[in-house]
Amino acid sequence: MKKIIFSLTFFIIVFSFSLSEAIKIPFGHVVGITGTPLINEKPARIDQKVFVRDRIVTDSNSSLEIKTKRGNRFIIGPESNIVIKDRRNVEVKRGTLRSIINLLKPDEAFNVITTAGVAGVKGTEFLVYSSQSATAVFTKNGWVSLENKMESVIVKSKEMSQSAKTTPPISPINYEKDQVLKSLYATLISLTDLKIPAEMKKMKSLPNIIARWNINYTTYLLDKRRFNEAIKLLSIAFYFATLKDLKAEALFQRSMVISRFLKTYFDAIRDLNEIIDHYFDTKFYESALFQRGFIEFERKNYDMCKKYFLRYKKEFPNGKHIYTVNLLLKQIP
Repeated sequence: MKKIIFSLTFFIIVFSFSLSEAIKIPFGHVVGITGTPLINEKPARIDQKVFVRDRIVTDSNSSLEIKTKRGNRFIIGPESNIVIKDRRNVEVKRGTLRSIINLLKPDEAFNVITTAGVAGVKGTEFLVYSSQSATAVFTKNGWVSLENKMESVIVKSKEMSQSAKTTPPISPINYEKDQVLKSLYATLISLTDLKIPAEMKKMKSLPNIIARWNINYTTYLLDKRRFNEAIKLLSIAFYFATLKDLKAEALFQRSMVISRFLKTYFDAIRDLNEIIDHYFDTKFYESALFQRGFIEFERKNYDMCKKYFLRYKKEFPNGKHIYTVNLLLKQIP
């Protein structure tokens, strides 16, 4: 009797699993292809149906457009990895996704999910560019709600916002009024028009272009005394950047903002230690070593201050901070 019950239970489990695998929920169909994009590791075809749970992957020479039954369009740019979670949720693991969503009902919503946040829409055209740790959202029409870490911002027409996996979204910025952002948006659009640009070096440098813009824009934020917003932007710059010098610069600038304007030395020390321990082969290592000792001098932690200043003198006997180091060492009680 027990054997019969076990066999029956096993049959039910296997049958249920097979049935769930057999029932595929339609999402849309392929209406445009460039190169050889893959759906579930197989080359995509025009008019091929796309289902929930499908994974779309493109290389540097391919892109793909999907159209749903309701007329919504999704254009996936090169070097992207996209998963159709369900009919209302698409996950961008990395890459570029341009979404053109028709007006939805009041009780409906559509979400683009990344590791750095969720972009929720009711009906709009917008573009998401995502690395593994950071996300930028550009809205062309309508509005997008970008949410992360229990904070959210509304990104309206012609605006851009960013977030990172440990950093809430920044206040939206009008990309039409900033030449670098406007050019960046144009580049992202060109990646999602099913015509692969001849100059693909631009695409590979996109994360560093965003990081550089973030670092430069913090000067304006500091002039406006928007210190917390500057720290957000520098944090996101660190996650976007792929160049070590750029990552070290974002960390160093963030440590300077924190120590000079917020006087929260613990966080500044954390960033400087990160540079000293992991970015010692960058041009920001020397200044990080000096600043580490200088913070300890300000805190009157003179033993620790001497440790870093003496290390600085040994490694940079003719360094740009050597005069200040010698002067402060003489002032230590």
